[in-house]
Amino acid sequence: MIYDLIIIGAGPAGLTASIYASRYKINHLVIGEIPGGLISEAHNVCNWPGEAEIGGYDLITKIKNHAEKLGAQIMIMEKVIEIKKENDIFILNTESQKKLEAKNILLTIGTKHRTLGLPEEKKYIGKGLAYCATCDAMFYKDKVVGVVGGGNSALTAALYLSEVAEKVYLIVRDDKFNGETVWVEHVINNKKIETIFNSGIQKLNGGNRLESIDLINGSNLKIDGLFVEIGTEPDELLIKQLNLTTDKGYIIVDKEQQTNIEGVWAAGDISTNSAGFRQVITACSEGAIATFSIFSSLQKNK
Repeated sequence: MIYDLIIIGAGPAGLTASIYASRYKINHLVIGEIPGGLISEAHNVCNWPGEAEIGGYDLITKIKNHAEKLGAQIMIMEKVIEIKKENDIFILNTESQKKLEAKNILLTIGTKHRTLGLPEEKKYIGKGLAYCATCDAMFYKDKVVGVVGGGNSALTAALYLSEVAEKVYLIVRDDKFNGETVWVEHVINNKKIETIFNSGIQKLNGGNRLESIDLINGSNLKIDGLFVEIGTEPDELLIKQLNLTTDKGYIIVDKEQQTNIEGVWAAGDISTNSAGFRQVITACSEGAIATFSIFSSLQKNK
């Protein structure tokens, strides 16, 4: 079968695109490596219209259920490792050796966690080092943990961990926070959170598990766990295969979410249209715009 559209990514942008694709009667498939993308890791989402407060997993589950109710075919836990174009048809190969074909590709692949870049990092992943507070917080009940970062993800992670851990060190590279005022105020007023400004992680120490960290300010902190919340970055594998034009790794798109390659579209955190404001609501908006543009293109080519 040759699909009219294959959406790569099952986060907010991809699932919203699927909702609109179903309404436009576009024969499509959604492939998602991570169910819900990174938003599923969010402890609380407080800026989604109609929901004063909702967990990231609960929100994405609602969006996924909506897409499936309209008839979406969603292939979860599947990774596309290769895309090539032959005679105006895109050939996709997956990690499990599935071969798929489509007239159009919509990349909603989001971003991946940025790492510390330290030589000991891989050794301690899952052994005291984590990238998702929502996923791993309960392993550190009544223990001492650290959070690295100064943006919204770090602030909310520190607040969530303070509900579980005995103490939370928040390590910020700059001399101030870089997040929304409401989260900053909550952190400042939380007695279980101690903020260390103008510092970062120099070294990870321990045996089989992480036991302490050396900071660039010369101090050493004994901790049971460290959560890295220093932002995200694009996964460039498919981007490079398709020779897409990028800006700092993000896919350059026009107002219709079209890339420089005919038949390839992009939406959500991976696209430059987010302009640094990478939110669930903007991802959904771009997914909807992309599908409308693809529908219009299909109609013209009939």
